[in-house]
Amino acid sequence: MTKKTQTPAPAPSGPAYTVWFVPEREGAPWTRMGALWPTKSGKGFRMSLDFVPVAKGSTLVMPYEPRKAEGGEGA
Repeated sequence: MTKKTQTPAPAPSGPAYTVWFVPEREGAPWTRMGALWPTKSGKGFRMSLDFVPVAKGSTLVMPYEPRKAEGGEGA
């Protein structure tokens, strides 16, 4: 009888979500605060923050979108 072994799926290279700070000021730029990665159990997320804002505003969690490589021909 042969034993079936399951190979774990490779970990994604980027986070699952990006955490943004959105100031209350009209037209103010959003600032990337950090990111979220799923836990091994899949029941939660691990959060890494680069800073915690002190100004009034909202914290927004959005799906991670990798930055596209800039450049190309002539670059």
